[in-house]
Amino acid sequence: MHVARVAGRLYHSRVSEGLDSSAEIREGVLVLGVGNLMKGDDAVGPVVAMRLGARGAVIDEPSTREPGGKRIVALDCGTTPENYTSVIRRLRPQLLVIVDAAEMGLEAGQCRVIPRERVGSLGLSTHSMPLSLFMSYVDELVGEIILVGVQPHSMAFGAELSPGVVATAELLVECLERDGLRELPVLA
Repeated sequence: MHVARVAGRLYHSRVSEGLDSSAEIREGVLVLGVGNLMKGDDAVGPVVAMRLGARGAVIDEPSTREPGGKRIVALDCGTTPENYTSVIRRLRPQLLVIVDAAEMGLEAGQCRVIPRERVGSLGLSTHSMPLSLFMSYVDELVGEIILVGVQPHSMAFGAELSPGVVATAELLVECLERDGLRELPVLA
């Protein structure tokens, strides 16, 4: 058993132990929107997931908006993406996209693909488990993981989404629908 200690807590570091290793990665995209809807721009991940859902991305159903019938599954994970590992295990998507607010020192609303080696050094939104550990935990269940960070303006309790973050949420939905994530800049 692989266990990691983070902030005084013990976490299993592999979700795939006991998993049938012959289970193969499937086509499709799973989008996990991470954040707190009650904390201003921290809600960007759930908002992206909800907007994708409103456009036809649902569990186990092909998205009617995606060219070629590529399946997009979008979930609002709140602040606990680790509670959705069973969905990841069941779907085994080719691409897992995590969308979250991230303090990157940019202008509010700007987004970046965050390289794995930078995940632990950024101020990501409010989580029960660090995203770096979560990503390691589910790594063997997916073909690829892309973390998209959106620079927040305010994550104060009760704040509204800032205009720049609203615009970026819509941009991300459009990028995901047309398979355009590779066009997003990478955080240097």
